Amino acid sequence: MKTLKPFALKEGDTIGVVAPAYPFPSNNEPEYYESYNKGRSELEKMGFKIKESKNLKAVEWWRAGTPQQRAEDINVMYRDPEVKAIIAHDGGNDCISLLEYLDYDLIANNPKPFIGFSNITNIHSAIYTKVGLVGFHMGLLTYELGNYWQVADEQVKEKGFNYFHKVISDTEQLGTIEPLTKWETWREGNAQGKLFGGNLSMLDSLVGTPYFPDIEDLRSSIFFWELDNSPSYRIERALTHLKYIGLFDVISGMLIGKLVDMKDTAQGGLIEPTHKEIVLSVLSDYSFPILANMDFGHKMVQIPMIVGLNVSMNANDKSFKYLESAVL
Repeated sequence: MKTLKPFALKEGDTIGVVAPAYPFPSNNEPEYYESYNKGRSELEKMGFKIKESKNLKAVEWWRAGTPQQRAEDINVMYRDPEVKAIIAHDGGNDCISLLEYLDYDLIANNPKPFIGFSNITNIHSAIYTKVGLVGFHMGLLTYELGNYWQVADEQVKEKGFNYFHKVISDTEQLGTIEPLTKWETWREGNAQGKLFGGNLSMLDSLVGTPYFPDIEDLRSSIFFWELDNSPSYRIERALTHLKYIGLFDVISGMLIGKLVDMKDTAQGGLIEPTHKEIVLSVLSDYSFPILANMDFGHKMVQIPMIVGLNVSMNANDKSFKYLESAVL
């Protein structure tokens, strides 16, 4: 699969804000709305301007407008020459329904960073599959920049801020990513390949659709995933599904983020395995290295995980390195 990169942002450039999933915070949600404003402020501190999409405040059911409205906003941002990058204000429940309405030829001809994670995994996977454009699995504007950045340890927040800015503006090799917390070796070894992944449930929902890569296109890739607020059996179910489609026959390594707010499955005196036990049980027939408890996922300051970039990992010394830049 050929990888397409966007151009680097410069001071004074404009970032477009869209709501592909959860509705934009209303004035009746003062704390949530304040998180949005704080997130905007973080981007402004980096030297960027903000442009809100036309349908940003649309609402339908539990989502931010119809699939067509949400896709229209993304298409318009890719078409707008003033906008140099796009960020989702939050995750949510329903990015999958807009994928058929995205203009992939337009996106291919106007490559720009699309920033977000969680439900935004659907968009990253679709765009990467259709046109090869790298996906910026990083902080959501309202959810992370405006919330978890605000309550983080000052040094951790500074590192997250610097990583975020560097990824979208630096044309030099990104190099080694230093841990913000303690990472864990779940299986020793080292590997090199292109990153692919995101939220485990979102990826699992795309299998068999035109928005998930062909397995051969993922040969030698390093697969990364995170999950939150789910019963533990969903780890086994999703990983087993990916095993059955042959994903683990072709990847060279695995990176696992924080598994936040996970719920026990076992009841009535049954044994609850650890998350590590579940993962190693499903993957018992494979030998690729696994580095876990890394700094990406929900309720934290994240390191950037850029879909499509060449990286190296060493589970023995718990190191993770980008071998190229994310932008041109």
